[in-house]
Amino acid sequence: MREQLLNELQKRCREHGLEENEIFTAASLSETLQLSRNTVSQYLNEFVKKGVLVKINSRPVYFFDKKSMETVWDTTITQNIFSSFEELEASREKDFEKLIGYQGSLQTVVEHCKAAVSYPDNGLPVLLYGATGSGKSFLAALTYQYALHHKIVKSTAKFITVNCAEYANNPELLTANLFGYVKGAYTGAEENQEGLLSLANEGVLFLDEVHCLEAKCQEKLFQYMDKGIYHKVGDNEKWYRSNCRLIFATTENPQTTLLKTLLRRIPITVVVPSLKERPLQEKRELIYSMFMNEKKRIQKDIFISNLAFQTLLDFTFVGNVGEMENSIKAICAGVFVKKEQDALNIHFLDLPSYFFKTMKSVQMKTYDRESETMLPIEELHGTKKAATPLLLLYERILGVHKKNDDFLQGIERCRLLIQNFIDYMFFKEKYNVVSSNEDFLLKMLDKIYSIIMNKYSLAVSNNQIKIYSKFFVEYTKNVTDAKIWIAMHQEEVTLFHNNLQDYYPRAYRIANEVVENVELNLDVELDEMIVIILTLSFIDIDQDTNNGRIGLILCHGYSTASSISDTANHMLGSHVFDGIDMELRISIDKIVQLVDDYLKQKAPIQELMLLVDMGSLEKIYEKLAPLSDCNIGLINRVSTATALEAGNMMKQGRNVKAILEALKNNNVISTHFIEGKKRKEAILTVCATGFGTAKKISELIITSLPRTIELEVIPYDYQSLLENGLEDMIFSEYNVQLMVGTLDPEVKGIPYMAMESIMTNDEAQELYQLIGKYLDANELEQFSKNIMKNFTLSNIVNHLTILNAEKVMEDVEDIVTDLEELLEKKLSPTTKVGLYVHISCLIERMILRQEITTVEGFDALLGEHGDIIMKMKHVFSGVEMRYSVEVPYPEMYYILNYFKISDN
Repeated sequence: MREQLLNELQKRCREHGLEENEIFTAASLSETLQLSRNTVSQYLNEFVKKGVLVKINSRPVYFFDKKSMETVWDTTITQNIFSSFEELEASREKDFEKLIGYQGSLQTVVEHCKAAVSYPDNGLPVLLYGATGSGKSFLAALTYQYALHHKIVKSTAKFITVNCAEYANNPELLTANLFGYVKGAYTGAEENQEGLLSLANEGVLFLDEVHCLEAKCQEKLFQYMDKGIYHKVGDNEKWYRSNCRLIFATTENPQTTLLKTLLRRIPITVVVPSLKERPLQEKRELIYSMFMNEKKRIQKDIFISNLAFQTLLDFTFVGNVGEMENSIKAICAGVFVKKEQDALNIHFLDLPSYFFKTMKSVQMKTYDRESETMLPIEELHGTKKAATPLLLLYERILGVHKKNDDFLQGIERCRLLIQNFIDYMFFKEKYNVVSSNEDFLLKMLDKIYSIIMNKYSLAVSNNQIKIYSKFFVEYTKNVTDAKIWIAMHQEEVTLFHNNLQDYYPRAYRIANEVVENVELNLDVELDEMIVIILTLSFIDIDQDTNNGRIGLILCHGYSTASSISDTANHMLGSHVFDGIDMELRISIDKIVQLVDDYLKQKAPIQELMLLVDMGSLEKIYEKLAPLSDCNIGLINRVSTATALEAGNMMKQGRNVKAILEALKNNNVISTHFIEGKKRKEAILTVCATGFGTAKKISELIITSLPRTIELEVIPYDYQSLLENGLEDMIFSEYNVQLMVGTLDPEVKGIPYMAMESIMTNDEAQELYQLIGKYLDANELEQFSKNIMKNFTLSNIVNHLTILNAEKVMEDVEDIVTDLEELLEKKLSPTTKVGLYVHISCLIERMILRQEITTVEGFDALLGEHGDIIMKMKHVFSGVEMRYSVEVPYPEMYYILNYFKISDN
């Protein structure tokens, strides 16, 4: 058992990041291996004593496999127990790990430095080329530390550094200091002196600003770099030897400032990127690190306003990291001397005046010191979490897009998220009134929307313009964090962006025009997620105005269809038609595919008016007829005049069949009408305990039928219905008449019948009425008898589970009795039958290791009824022991539903 435990932990260390994660706790391991927590803790601590595992004494306590950590981190861990994860990280932080960006933008730089210093026998000369303050000196020092720790050089080896720029006016002195000199070599040379090459023997010599070396000195280096020997100044007879490694650095282009013969002897040139070229996340970490250094120096907590931090992050430091560090020291010093509070509170106005010019005009106009959000410096560390409502919206929208295989179903979920965010912005107290310093933004957006909405014949209410003015203000307050978030999710955001452009070209085009105008007029750069959100909002506007009846124009040639549709929409005063421009040689099959894709995008709709150019109608009709789920009216030889006539009648509410008749009588055109296929009626069977149980319930209903009928009985996922409601795709595919199951997913407008109602024959008339539409009187009577036989409690338990019904029902009866006593609530006979079935299925799932470990809303319930849930868990102790299972706490959520406690 000990080995099984160790193997499981080692597997987790290999497959997951070595971080504070509950999977590395004794509780998680005990749950997976079905061992008691005390036993697991005992075994883990034994491994810690043997030096096999590393223990982090935090809350909770974490355990890691030491070998895995040493392999992943490429280091040696010398102790087994740490007080915190921070202490562990600090103990392993050495060499290049101290360099922010060593695994990011500076990864290639670091690898080159490692290669240069490690190369046999005595390393390779390396040249660091980068702007002032980009970190070249720090890189050189870290390269030396790396050589020490990896025993590339002896522990006594020295790191000697010289800034050649200090000798720009006295190059002879630099040569003397570099190579050494003998007594009498020049005036003032009163004794022999070792040079820096000698002092750096067996170590590292760092020559900064090497472009300041005069040509003669560069030439003098050739001999040493080729053979490891040199002459001292004043002694051209005797050769001296040194085995030091050479690191050069320059801010100037080496190709124009260094001798070609010197460059040929430097095989590795490393370009160190400027701060502007590095990712925002690294810049964020640098700011955090520098403020933490100041915090340690002054022994005070530091807080910075969100706006001040964004300004620091946006500012272009000409002197790169060095200038940034000096600026932060100056800012802290300026606030420190005020001595107003125990902590340093850095506001936007505490920054030097030269920072203000980087602030966007819209931020300046909406700036209000009183509303500045203050952040502890510690919050700047690590990956930026979606802490603000805006970034949380970003996170959720992208999460839905990634998780949904069905793009259109995901779009509907995203639109709901946006609506929730809009509700938050509109009803939150601070958004109730437009403040004076934001009034200009509202007026500007009103003009922008008016121009664009008029162009596309869309109506946007004043409330919506007000909402989006707040939306853009919210964005300007989080613009820097939004940029970081986008950079971290760029690939996924771009994919979503491109998908939207393909599926909703018109809405995407409108959104882009709004964004371009906002950027131009408000001097603020918006990101791709704003384009995505606006595109989704314009889809919503389009769908609100179509009333289930939409128009599509298909034409060959560049912009023909789009021109007709834009003109017609403008003259009609609303958006009636979409236009799709087709290639001249496009196949009929491709045209039909375009129409089919369009219908899927717009679903659900009642009728489509399809206008096409000449020569295509007959073949399209033949291909579309067996596909359409909605009524389609086809008109050939499309023109702007025809589109206006058809669009006007569509606005009047006339159906497509009537429109075709009217147009055919008044115009020389050909038409066709395709009646949509009717959706099949269906019953959905659902179960909160899993799809398998829902499937078995459907089998019981189907086997109760005396014959096959047109009505479908479909097992369906409870969680999907709970999350998506009427937006779930099943409702566009089937006309769902009833849901039957063990727990109501509460889909608005769809009747639900609890399975216990069927079992007790209580309020089951709705099922009989629905089935009665497909059976005669004798067949319906037979169905009723079969239901009574199949839906007994014993038969249900036998059918839905693998358990012995008689034995398990004894256990379940005791559990339900204990729960009624504990919760001081008597269940009705019907509800009690439903709970019997639920707990029976629960026990089976525990045996099959299919337990529910997470439930949305459970944390809130635990906070309110924690004591009750703990006691409920104890009620199941007998079952846990008898069946060798453990019932997770989240399972209590569904049980409490039967007692109507989780609804409070």
